[in-house]
Amino acid sequence: MTRNTDADDSTHRFDRRTVMKLASVAGLEAVFGTVSGTADTSGPGPIDPDREPPWDAREGAPDRWVRDRWFVAFDAEPRARGGGPSTQANERAQFRADVRAEGLGVTERHDFTRLWNGLSVTAEFGDAVAMTALDSVAAVYPVAIVDRPEPADASPMLETALSMTGADAAQSELGFTGDGRSVAVIDTGIDYNHPDLGGSGDGSVVYTAESESDRTLTGPAGDVHPRISHGWDYVGAGYDAGDPGADEPNPDPDPMDPQGHGTHVSGIVAADAAGEEGVTGVAPDATLGAYKIFDTGSSTAEIIVAAMEDAYADGMDVINMSLGASLQWGQAYPTTAASNELVSQGVVVVNSAGNEGEMGAWSMSAPANAHDVISVASAENTHLTANGFEVDGIDDPVPYLELSGAELPPTEGESAPLALPAQSEIGGETGYFGCDPADFADFPEGHVALIQRGHCAFAQKYENAVAAGATGVVIFNNVAGLFSGTIADAGVEGVWGAGISDTGGAALVDLLESGETVTFDFTEETFTVPNPNGGLLSSFSSYGQDVELAFGPSVTAPGGLITSTYPLAQGGYAMLSGTSMAAPHVAGSVALLLEAEPDLDPLDVRDRLQNVAEPQPWSLAPDIGALDHSFRQGAGMIQVDDAITADQRVTPGQLSLGDGTAAEATVTLTNDGEADITYELGHAGSVGTAVNTFSPGFYLPGSSVSGPKTVTVPAGESVSVDLTISAPGYGLPNHQYGGYVAFRPTDEVNDVLRIPYSGYEGDYQDLPLLGYYAAADDFVVQEPRFQESPDDPDAVAAVEAFFGHYPQELHVTAVNERTGQSFTVLEQEYAPRSPDPETYYEYVWDGRTRAGESDNRRPVPPGTYTLTVEALRALGDPENPDHWDTWESPTFRVSPPGKRAPATGEAASGLPADE
Repeated sequence: MTRNTDADDSTHRFDRRTVMKLASVAGLEAVFGTVSGTADTSGPGPIDPDREPPWDAREGAPDRWVRDRWFVAFDAEPRARGGGPSTQANERAQFRADVRAEGLGVTERHDFTRLWNGLSVTAEFGDAVAMTALDSVAAVYPVAIVDRPEPADASPMLETALSMTGADAAQSELGFTGDGRSVAVIDTGIDYNHPDLGGSGDGSVVYTAESESDRTLTGPAGDVHPRISHGWDYVGAGYDAGDPGADEPNPDPDPMDPQGHGTHVSGIVAADAAGEEGVTGVAPDATLGAYKIFDTGSSTAEIIVAAMEDAYADGMDVINMSLGASLQWGQAYPTTAASNELVSQGVVVVNSAGNEGEMGAWSMSAPANAHDVISVASAENTHLTANGFEVDGIDDPVPYLELSGAELPPTEGESAPLALPAQSEIGGETGYFGCDPADFADFPEGHVALIQRGHCAFAQKYENAVAAGATGVVIFNNVAGLFSGTIADAGVEGVWGAGISDTGGAALVDLLESGETVTFDFTEETFTVPNPNGGLLSSFSSYGQDVELAFGPSVTAPGGLITSTYPLAQGGYAMLSGTSMAAPHVAGSVALLLEAEPDLDPLDVRDRLQNVAEPQPWSLAPDIGALDHSFRQGAGMIQVDDAITADQRVTPGQLSLGDGTAAEATVTLTNDGEADITYELGHAGSVGTAVNTFSPGFYLPGSSVSGPKTVTVPAGESVSVDLTISAPGYGLPNHQYGGYVAFRPTDEVNDVLRIPYSGYEGDYQDLPLLGYYAAADDFVVQEPRFQESPDDPDAVAAVEAFFGHYPQELHVTAVNERTGQSFTVLEQEYAPRSPDPETYYEYVWDGRTRAGESDNRRPVPPGTYTLTVEALRALGDPENPDHWDTWESPTFRVSPPGKRAPATGEAASGLPADE
C-alpha cells in the first residue's frame, strides 16, 4: 500500500502484501459530538448536516495484513456441509506435492476443515503468486490483521442501555434471562473471577481448559466454572500480530483476559450483578464461552477462523464477534465463509458492522458482510457517566468528557484561573471561538482557556491556546448537551483538555463576564447525565450496504458509551464505545429470544428482531424529521421484548433491491394470533448518500412504495403482498437510497411490522473504478502509476493502483510489444477499494508467468513490454467490455534472468533485442 504524498513515500510501501486479497481492519476508537449548522430540506439537493460527519476526522489507513501469510482455499466442501475427511486429506496431499514440485517455500500453520476448507501458510510474495497457479488451489487470500480494541475507564451504567432495547422488560416482565443458552465470545478472553460473571472475586484463582481438544473450563479442584463453560487462549502472553517480533502465537489453556475488552463484551451479554455496585447484562443466566484471540495487540483472521471452528465444536448457540476486516468483500473470504456456514448449521452469528464510519460509504467490515449473519450498528447510550468540575458560584458540578488526544484533567487540587479568548465574528456569528491566534493576543499566560465550539477544528483551538500559554483547554458545546471531541495528535504534555455542555459553558462565561475569578476544584466524583446523542447512530458506525448490494447492517443496538464488567485487576468496570459494544447486546437478546422459542433458526431470529425494531432519526441532523440511512442503522433499534411477544411477523425481514430505478418484491405476513388483523400499508424513506464515496453527500428521502392500501390476515394464516419500490430519481452518481415499508395494524394494539430496504439508483456498473466523484459533475481520474525497476530485487516492474470502488476482478497482464504475446502477471477476485483518495495499492511483477497449462512458472522472454491493468466493476459482466476499466503502462525492458534493464525503459547497448 502506498500513499500519494509530497514526501518520499518509500516508507509507506508494503511491496509484497497487495497481491491476492487485501484487507484493512477496524480501528475501534470513537469520536462523537455535534457541530453547528443548519439543515437544508429543500429539493433533491444535498443536505447540510448539523453535526460533524465522521470522515472529517479521518486519519490515514495503516497496512492491515500480515506480511508473507496467506489462506489457501481448496475446492471440497467443509465437513459441516458434508465434506469428507478423505477428500480433504487428498487435497492437502496434492497441494504439498505441487509445492515440492514447484520448489516453493511454504510452511503450513493452521488446518481448517469444519467450517471452511483450507490452510493458512507462510510464504514469500513470489511463492504466494505461484500458489495461485496450482491446480490443487482454489484461491489464495492474505491473512488480515484485526486490531485489538482499546478501553476507557468509567463506572457501572449498563442498565440504561437495557431499557433502550426492551431487555429490561424481557427480564423483569416476561421472565426470560437466557437460561439454557450459550454465547461464545471471540475476543480478548474473560476475567472468569469477576463476581458478576460467576467468579468468586478472588483474582488469584486460575481456570484452565482440560486440553486443546476439550476446552471445558475447570478450576484447581476440577470444578467446572459456573458461568463460563469453555475457553482457550489461541495466542498466549505478549502476542501481537502487528509486531514482527511478537507475531507467533503460543497457545495455552488459560483464557484470562489481560486487556479488558472481552470481559466488557461478556458483561453486556450475560453479567449478573453480584452486589449493589455490579451490573446486569442482557441475558444474565446465559452460559459463556471464552475464546481468547487477542493479548497485547492485534490478532489475525486465521486465528479467528480457528476460534469459530472450536466454538462450533463446543456446541455454542450464539457466536459474538466484535471485530472485523474493513474493505474486504465477497462471500469467499475465510472469516465470511465460515460465518455463513455457522448459520447454515443452526448457529446464530452476531458481528459488529464495523467502526469505519470515517471511511465514508461502502465501509461495512467482514465478516459482518456475510449475507446470513446479524450485523449490528451502534447507537449512543441514553445516559453516560462523566466527571465534573466544582465551581464557586455554580450550584452543581460542571460535567465534562475527555478531549481525546489531550491529557485528562487532574482529579484533585485546584486549577489555574479561567480566561476567555477575544470575541470574534465568523460567518455572521459572534463568540469566543479561538480560531485565530490573534484571539489570544491578550490571553493571560498560565490560565485555563475556555473556548466556544464551532467554525474550526478542536485541534486548532487547542493549539492556539497552548501557544498563548494555557495550562488547560475547556471547549463548551455550541448545541445542546455534552460532547467528547478529539485533537488527534495535537496534544501537548502538561496541557489537559475537556469538553463541556453548552449550559455549563454559558454559566462559566457569565461568571467571567461579570468579573469573577473562576477556578475549578478537581474531584474524582462522577455523575450520571443525559447523553445529548442518546439513541442516535454513533459517528463511528460503518456505512453499508454490502458491495454486492445485499442489505446491511441488520439492526442497531446501544454501543456508544456503555459501561460493563472489566477485569478485577483494572478496577472491575469500564466504559467503552464501538459496534464492539452493540454486537454483544444483540447476542444477549438472541439468547433471550431462543430461550422463549428454542426452535427458531438463525434467519428467523434475524427476521423477528428486524420486524419490530425502531428506526432512529438521522444522527447528523436529528431535528429535520428524516430517518437515518437504512443501510447504516439496518432495521433500527432492536426491541427484544416485542420480538418475543409478537404473534405476527413479516418475511423476509429485509429487502435488497439491487440497482435500477424500481424493484418488485413479495413479502409474506403471518398471523399466529387468535383474531384477524387488518394492516394499512405505510412507508418512510431514509436519508441517502451519493457522489463522493470518501466524503458522501447526504440527500433527503425520495423513494416511494406502491401496493395494496390494506391487507387483512386471518388468524392462523399467511398472506402474500406484492410491492413495487421506486428509487428517488435524483439522477446522481453513486446514489444509495433506502427506507422502511410499514404494516400498521388498524386496531393499534398489535405491533407495527417494518421491513427495511436499500438499493442503488441507476446502473451499478456505471460506477468507474479508476477515480472517484468529487462532485456530481466532476469525476477525478486517478490512473495507475507505473514504476520500473522497483526497490524489490526480485521485481522488474510494479503498478500502483487506486480504486474508487471495489473491483470484482483484477487482471494485470504483461504484453510483449514485438510479438503481441500476453503473459498473466496477476488475477485477483474481490479486490478492496482504496480507503481514501490518497492511497494506492502496489502490485509487483518479478518477470515470470505460468508456463502453459502446467503449474510451473518461468521467466518471460526478454524484450520490450507494457503492463495492462483491467478491473471489472462490482457485479459486472465479464463478457461486457463496458464493465471493465483498463489502463496500459509505458514500455519497459525485461532482461534475461540474472540481468537488470536500465530504469529508463530504453534498450541499452549490449542487451538483446526482442526475440
